[in-house]
Amino acid sequence: MAPLTADRPKSLVSVNGKPILFKQIENLRKNGLADITVVAGYKAEVLRAALEAEYPAIRYPDIRIVVNTAYATTNNMYSAYLARTALHGEPFLMLNGDVFFDDSILTDLLAWPAENAIATDIGKYYEESMKVVAENGRLVRISKQISAADALGTSIDIYKFSAAGGQAFLSKCAEYIEDKRETNLWSEVALNDILREVEFVACPVRGRWLEIDTLEDLREAERLFADE
Repeated sequence: MAPLTADRPKSLVSVNGKPILFKQIENLRKNGLADITVVAGYKAEVLRAALEAEYPAIRYPDIRIVVNTAYATTNNMYSAYLARTALHGEPFLMLNGDVFFDDSILTDLLAWPAENAIATDIGKYYEESMKVVAENGRLVRISKQISAADALGTSIDIYKFSAAGGQAFLSKCAEYIEDKRETNLWSEVALNDILREVEFVACPVRGRWLEIDTLEDLREAERLFADE
């Protein structure tokens, strides 16, 4: 995303004037979710300043920041692990900070009649994205290394966890990080490991979304969300 990320993290790159992270927070709050934890890494001080300016603590006391100081050598599993103390054993949503999407996607996910679900673009296949495999309506695998023939669709990196599902996921993260000393893994590695013991389903995505990894993605997002 250079040169746009030379002075800011990718989550603060703007789509038609709105930073990705601010759009995500707006979507969460529109769906009645105010208890928000943001894990910062690269340019954490810039992200903190931007959040504090946009969401002053006196008006938004439930938005907190956890800093991953080891961001250069870790991946998002480690970030999820760091956020565990803010979750208090309750159900939660987990979002990657580079996805720009409609608030209706969260509305559908929260209303979906399953405690554990992955927002999934059914029938879509993107080589660099996480794909999911289903058997008898239940998700049994999530990975980037899934063929088009086997994939039900593409995960858009928005996950709903029950209290028990979240605990299983975070325990698996801790196993990798504390016991195996493996810190540079996708969070989906831990999620994939628990799919046989915790039932997850796909929640079909009906709204617009785009993961923004490149300048080309950004241009496409600005076209897709031109009405924002």
